[in-house]
Amino acid sequence: MTIVLGAGASAPSGLPQWDDFATRLATSSGLVATEDVARVLLNKQDHTIILEAAHALAGERWPQLLGAALFEHGALPPLPSPLHLAAASHLAELPHATTLATLNFDTLLEEAVLTTGGAVVVGWDGEDEPGVPTVHHLHGVVFPNDAIGPIVGYRDYAELVSNPDAWQRRFLSAALHRGPVLLAGTSYRDPDIRHWLHVILRDEALSHTAMVTIVREGLGLDRDTFEAIKQALAAEWEAIGLTALTMQDLTDVALVIRELQFVGTPGYQSPRDRARRTWTTHDKAFRALQHGYAQSLARDAARIAATLKVGAHRATLWLADGDGKLARWATDGHEYATVQHLKRVPTGHDSFWIAGEAIAAEEVKLKDVDRQPGVSPTWRSVLAIPIFVGDGRLPDIATAVVTFGLDEGASRLLDQDDDWSSLVEQLSTEWGARINAVSFA
Repeated sequence: MTIVLGAGASAPSGLPQWDDFATRLATSSGLVATEDVARVLLNKQDHTIILEAAHALAGERWPQLLGAALFEHGALPPLPSPLHLAAASHLAELPHATTLATLNFDTLLEEAVLTTGGAVVVGWDGEDEPGVPTVHHLHGVVFPNDAIGPIVGYRDYAELVSNPDAWQRRFLSAALHRGPVLLAGTSYRDPDIRHWLHVILRDEALSHTAMVTIVREGLGLDRDTFEAIKQALAAEWEAIGLTALTMQDLTDVALVIRELQFVGTPGYQSPRDRARRTWTTHDKAFRALQHGYAQSLARDAARIAATLKVGAHRATLWLADGDGKLARWATDGHEYATVQHLKRVPTGHDSFWIAGEAIAAEEVKLKDVDRQPGVSPTWRSVLAIPIFVGDGRLPDIATAVVTFGLDEGASRLLDQDDDWSSLVEQLSTEWGARINAVSFA
């Protein structure tokens, strides 16, 4: 299988989506005076033509402007996202049956491969390095002060589409003859990719298909709007021969990639089935677990307070119910009577609850919150730590979150994350083992 990642893979790492990237270039090139004006222009005109005008104005400064638009706005160096790491893990597990490619200018996918212990080559011409996997950059590579073959403006795309021998076209054709192609985390507005996939699937005898993931988070839509148009979105791609997969969060794509090599193996259970197993086993032992879990949360709150040097309140374990909700399953200083009375909140990248956001993103969240006046105890921010569980055979999945209300605002604590990141990792591991002991013993 060939996995092709788009901007949605790098957005969780702090890099801009295509619209923000174009806005920065239109402004920094001098095409428009402000980003607000750039957004109005981009909303009314073809992005590629606007970027072509920005390229013409920038002249020899173009590579430096590309690097600044991509990298200079982040507070911290970008790290690989769950989607990068899932793709890299798939390559590590099936090195002779996996090809990695990206439409992104950054090299975060290469960094993810390095975390698996493997070597990797940055590729921009479709050639493979013998004995070493290559990440193929279909639209070129951008570095902070340089760029190699970037495909950005109208001329870049027009010349590619009109070239039947472009290496990118040959790459996609060869990939589809070897196996399926999965496009993940892209906006699918790239005219070259759309054109070539349509032509290849139409004209060449293939036994494999191209799949596109249509992700609500990547489109920036609320749930109701996405539900209203997702069938139409899928029909658009199926009309030109591709198979569409609709999902809610970008980490759902990472989950699919992690699961692929296990689907069809004896005894395989889907992530939802495994989450429901965790919920069911905890439901059966509800009363027996309440006291012990509450005591563990109290101890963890004390550890968090001592390490972060702030007050920590209302330590809470949230457990996924297997149907898209998180239940407030246990709390420091409280014992709940029945499962039916537990508070449930929605999950997802745009959940109003930080716990719901953390489990969807599969990453630690620390965010400021507004507490209602008079509510006691008060706190200024919430720390949410996702918990991963599993049976040791199938990939671990995020099925729980531990949260702490903190007296200090998020900004100061984030500046000191080196002081407490190891404790956060330790707490996640401990709670994973604790939940596993009930669910998968």
